[in-house]
Amino acid sequence: MYYEHSVLNRGFSEINPITYGAERCEPGHSVRSTRDFYLIHCVFSGKGIFERAGVTYPLEKNSLFLIRPGEPTYYCADKDVPWEYAWIGFEGKLCNNLLESTVFAEGRCTALVPQALRIFDEIRRTPDLLPSTELLLCSFVYQLMALLQKNSPAALSRPEEYAVRTADFIRANYTNSVSIEGIARILGIDRRYLCRIFSKKYGCPPKDYLVRIRLQRAAELLQNKGSSVREAARAVGYEDMYTFSKIFKKKYGLSPMQYKNTMGLKQEVDT
Repeated sequence: MYYEHSVLNRGFSEINPITYGAERCEPGHSVRSTRDFYLIHCVFSGKGIFERAGVTYPLEKNSLFLIRPGEPTYYCADKDVPWEYAWIGFEGKLCNNLLESTVFAEGRCTALVPQALRIFDEIRRTPDLLPSTELLLCSFVYQLMALLQKNSPAALSRPEEYAVRTADFIRANYTNSVSIEGIARILGIDRRYLCRIFSKKYGCPPKDYLVRIRLQRAAELLQNKGSSVREAARAVGYEDMYTFSKIFKKKYGLSPMQYKNTMGLKQEVDT
């Protein structure tokens, strides 16, 4: 039995589903092809082989196999115990980086991941021709990537990961009251240790990084969004106008109002 579902190409830039379906293969059923998108199969039962670059991989229940764009591949169901599998195909600018942080890193193409059966069962049961179909498929790809990440070695060293997580937290929360002590507590590490590894990674302490992000955003608001000085200050987490003006002038050599007026005049001249 063969079920290939209809997929509307929505042109999503990061993860864009191309195809999905399932098949209970006949004995010896084989496929030889080269794809122009990523395609992952999950084996639900039975056995078969997957060949890529001259290497043959015997596969059975709980196995995944990945076909990358441009790779000639061949896969064949066992003659005695043919496999049943489901698949999902996708493209997008995030695909390679996501896969490189999973069990498929460094060119690997097969993995044994029993937990993936649940995700692929949902994939094959997803109805097509619905407004939500492609969004659901995207969510399944992200779930799959998250699952495979948990089974893979960390892409970053632990100290570097702490530093990157801190930077990401600051970029996501700079509009609020951000405490470096609070970030360290969330990560479960000492504040002084966090400051040391962050400075090594980014060249400045996390507190200075926070100020830099806030002032960059404030400058954008003053220059391009027509915000008042008070609006810009509050938008980036400053309630005290004196403190904001003092820090801003130290960074840009102009008070926030002078900067706003100067940039406004410059834009008028440029246009």
